[in-house]
Amino acid sequence: MKALSDGELTQVVAWAQAEIKARAERRKQEAIAKIKALASAVGVSVTIAGGRGRPAKARECKEN
Repeated sequence: MKALSDGELTQVVAWAQAEIKARAERRKQEAIAKIKALASAVGVSVTIAGGRGRPAKARECKEN
């Protein structure tokens, strides 16, 4: 690590952050798939919208 230049080290950090983000998204999608599979096994319909927090419209009005 010490042999890397500042630019190379920055690139390694960027790659690591991208990999962490990709893994988190993959775990999220796997969890959603598992929830849907379990729900369908007992005959329940599940819809996951994926939104958190206040709706975008509410944020837009407050910002303006």
